[in-house]
Amino acid sequence: MQAWIAAQVRFPSGVVDRIVPATTEADRERVAALLGVEDAGVVVTEPFRQWVIEDDFAGPRPAWEAVGAQLTADVHPYEQVKLRMLNGAHSALAYLGALAGDTSVAAAVADDGFAGLVERMLAEEVIPTLDAPAGMDLREYADGVLRRFANPALRHRTAQVAMDGSQKLPQRLLATIRACRAAGVEPRRTAFAVAAWMRWVWTDRTDTGAPRDLDDPLAPELRTAVQGCTSAGQVVGRLLAFTEVFGPDLVADPVVVALLTEALTLLTADGARAAARGVSARW
Repeated sequence: MQAWIAAQVRFPSGVVDRIVPATTEADRERVAALLGVEDAGVVVTEPFRQWVIEDDFAGPRPAWEAVGAQLTADVHPYEQVKLRMLNGAHSALAYLGALAGDTSVAAAVADDGFAGLVERMLAEEVIPTLDAPAGMDLREYADGVLRRFANPALRHRTAQVAMDGSQKLPQRLLATIRACRAAGVEPRRTAFAVAAWMRWVWTDRTDTGAPRDLDDPLAPELRTAVQGCTSAGQVVGRLLAFTEVFGPDLVADPVVVALLTEALTLLTADGARAAARGVSARW
């Protein structure tokens, strides 16, 4: 059987890029009003869509490219672009916006300080460390990402994007930090985004005083780690010790530790909105 599978079967990889917020009861009611029928499985999406498929099949395949799919020999560059540009920017805006009291990503990206910080993170730290897929303009993609986030009809909740941060950080933000450090670059803005997650873990209230809900598989361990911390430096040290999230290398990099500590200090003292505007003006 194993030999037959190896000879006759292929498992092509794929990448899907489309923002799909969690469906709400209001979405179901709106669709029912529009269509005149109830759809319990309704899915709300943005207009943008991208489906990349590894062109590796054991036999004939449907002509998916006829309806917009991209067939390619290697999906890895597309995957890295999505994870580190779209998803990385999404997480940055989610933590900063949630800390500031913005309930939606659209509200967060409407803040000039948040948008400016993420825009420069993409342009100066993420894009230079990526290999662009053939024919793909990464600066155009970055501009498109921010426009997509600004779509108020999506109502994508910052709290939803902020979920499971310990599982998302390595692919979305830490990969960029590592690539920047390998190139001798200080990833200030990406570190600021990671520090926003650290602030989200450390505090139990948003900057507006609302309760913070830490929805994460490691939530008990994370809360225990930062309990009793009185300084940003303590928090950074204790969270970097989670090697299942940060690996063994980042805690040993004094530049990364310093950047995270500086950013977390500012976020704690000034709040997310003022801190982001301040660093955007200075950096």
